[in-house]
Amino acid sequence: QRTPPQTDRSHQLLCLSANSEAALEQLAQGYARHLSVHPEVSLADTCFNANAGRSHFEHRLAIVAESSVQAYNRLEEYTAGKQEAGIIRGFASKTDRPKVVFLFTGQGSQYINMGRQLYETQPTFSNILEQCNEFLRPYLEQPLLSVLYPDSGSSSPLDQTAYTQPAMFALEYALAALWRSWGIEPAAVMGHSVGEYVAACVAGVFSLEDGLALIAKRGRYMHDLPLDGKMAVVFAEIARVEAAIAPYADKVSIAAVNGPENIVISGQGSAIIAIVNALETQGVAARQLNVSHAFHSPLMEPILDIYEQTASQFRFHTPGIPLISNLTGEELGYNEIPDAAYWRRHIRQPVQFLSAIETLHTQGFNLFLEIGPSPTLSGMAQRCLPDHRTDWLYSLRKGKEDRPQALENLGALYARGINVDW
Repeated sequence: QRTPPQTDRSHQLLCLSANSEAALEQLAQGYARHLSVHPEVSLADTCFNANAGRSHFEHRLAIVAESSVQAYNRLEEYTAGKQEAGIIRGFASKTDRPKVVFLFTGQGSQYINMGRQLYETQPTFSNILEQCNEFLRPYLEQPLLSVLYPDSGSSSPLDQTAYTQPAMFALEYALAALWRSWGIEPAAVMGHSVGEYVAACVAGVFSLEDGLALIAKRGRYMHDLPLDGKMAVVFAEIARVEAAIAPYADKVSIAAVNGPENIVISGQGSAIIAIVNALETQGVAARQLNVSHAFHSPLMEPILDIYEQTASQFRFHTPGIPLISNLTGEELGYNEIPDAAYWRRHIRQPVQFLSAIETLHTQGFNLFLEIGPSPTLSGMAQRCLPDHRTDWLYSLRKGKEDRPQALENLGALYARGINVDW
């Protein structure tokens, strides 16, 4: 039995706004004086009264602090013109409020204890994970929660594909539920490979229970395949990569187009090694990836029929919000249902990440929130749109405390004009 959630008072978010930058500085100075004169007042109460009790104007400031003293210091730093960690400034246009895209991270970004502090302190997050733990019992030999959060000194099978995929789904769905409980609703969703299952679930394509069953079956089928595949990322334009893999067409294919010069190849292990070595002799940088199987490659073909048969037993619906497809890089069309045949192709065909990001940019989106254990997609996406002003926010980062990261990114959303449910 794990520790039940407790209300977390370790960090707080103070949001202030005004009609001008000068007025905002005066307001910040007033709050700094209040904190210095009344150290006995709860910082949580001060933040809630400011966030929920005041009107919100265009010029905005968000402060993340774990004590009244730290909040005071950061307010003083802001009024002194310093740009320090935990201080977020922004301008919320009255006429051009941004819409948020949820980006769901793919396999490979997982790590032991991802989101553990949120699980121990945030009831919305922990309740979803508990629910996922129960839904997954028929499919996993080891309970989900013990895989995500093993006891000290215990090992975890998290990096085994059969566990990685359902664990990533559960974590990301719980993160999305937490953001939505704070009032952050996606105007569009997109995921990378495994992440598209979570995006589809959030968009209403299938239920949480069905989504977990689908991803658990997918992970198990892949896990049972031979361990003779490899993947590598090649830092070159796609035409050059296609030429390099052409002699191995029956063994290797492109698995993802992650950027103009970020192409992932996947397939039979010795062929991948030969291709990487040949490219490096030509001066092309390439790096093998630490993966268990060759995803999105010919080596996945033995499971395509059985997975499609399994998936055909589930009900699928049209997305309720825009869902950008990995297969095409475009928004799924009106009345286009991602059904069993779609998810079959999804296993085998390359992830069109670059096209998907370009599609969202063309549609006018410039505010992205990554829903996953690390800001992996954000880094790749920035290189897809290097010359455009776009904000890339995230949920978690390995090695950093969970709550202050989430609050800082929530503060950044507030500073851009997103309405928060205080």
